[in-house]
Amino acid sequence: MDIEKIILENFNCFGGKHCQTTALKSILEYHNLNLSEEMLFGLGGGVGFIYWHTKKMPAPFIGCRNSKVDEFVVKICKRIGAEAILWQTGNAEKSYEEVKKLLRSGEPVYVFVDMAYLPYMALPSEAHFGGHAVTVFGIDEQENKVYIADRGKKAVFVSIGDFKKARSSKFPPFPAKNKLFKIKCPPIIPDLKECIKNGIKECCDAMINPPIKNIGLSGMQKWVGLIPKWNEQFKGMNLLECLLNTFIYIEIGGTGGGAFRPMYAKFLRESAEILNSPKLSEVAEIFEKSSVKWTEIASATLPDEIPELRKTRELLFQKNKIFEEQEPDTIEKMKKINIEINGLTKKAVNCLRENHSLLVNLQQKILDCYETEKQAFLLLSKSNIF
Repeated sequence: MDIEKIILENFNCFGGKHCQTTALKSILEYHNLNLSEEMLFGLGGGVGFIYWHTKKMPAPFIGCRNSKVDEFVVKICKRIGAEAILWQTGNAEKSYEEVKKLLRSGEPVYVFVDMAYLPYMALPSEAHFGGHAVTVFGIDEQENKVYIADRGKKAVFVSIGDFKKARSSKFPPFPAKNKLFKIKCPPIIPDLKECIKNGIKECCDAMINPPIKNIGLSGMQKWVGLIPKWNEQFKGMNLLECLLNTFIYIEIGGTGGGAFRPMYAKFLRESAEILNSPKLSEVAEIFEKSSVKWTEIASATLPDEIPELRKTRELLFQKNKIFEEQEPDTIEKMKKINIEINGLTKKAVNCLRENHSLLVNLQQKILDCYETEKQAFLLLSKSNIF
């Protein structure tokens, strides 16, 4: 078999807040179609909430975005006149060849990968998450490199072996399983007025009238009630994992900070101009307040009162900034931070046993945020744009 080098030389689209909108935006820009990441986010259904925990999960998943992983991309594309065709196989080699085939045709490729198999992310080996989306814009088999655009401001690379492992991973949640999207771009972006309205309505419906009680505003209420039980439900390192994960899901896990709420506020402000709707600007102000409440929740999980957790919080912010900037020695710097965090978290477990106010404070922060979210969504539902 011939050794290939397929690199899209004109691809130069890097950086973003949320992995899925970043990946899609990079492909659209490659085809000279320009929409803000926030607009794409809102068209996909915008913000949301889900509290998801099963017996097999060591800690709950706190989701802050609306729409399922695959549906999110399909909806955005449909609303901008594009098409997202989900392609999947159980064969890692076949999947790799499909990526090369798309690159040969001149198309960057939207793929799902398990973050734990991406060395440039410097994550623990057990930190599996296959719902992460990146754009592949080149493969050099001579150099054993796959060229990737992620959320960072510069290109990153993985070996072909790591790429195949990340693509074919079956680990939950959201296993990658060799999924990719074939994006067919339109010649121009159509008028978005009705699509914006539909995206906002969908967001409101999901938060105000969710299909099950652990989703939407009712899901936030449920979370408020469950927080006092975390001490009994999760012990030792598992409780600490709950706190760490909650911080990551809200602040640095590809949300743009504040549980996606700043992104949604910018989407509403952009939409207010397109729809000539001052009411949407009013709602955007409330979501900006809500974003502060979400950040307060995140800070309450790793509070100042426990020095080891405060330092962990600071280091996690620092690591995320290093990842986004992608300056020289990025991986080495991130690995050093990991070692420091590991030492701090071992000490913090003992501190948690003696701290009884943390969960009480966290519960109050969530309740405060819930009240602000309820105000925002009730006003949005009465904005007279539907």
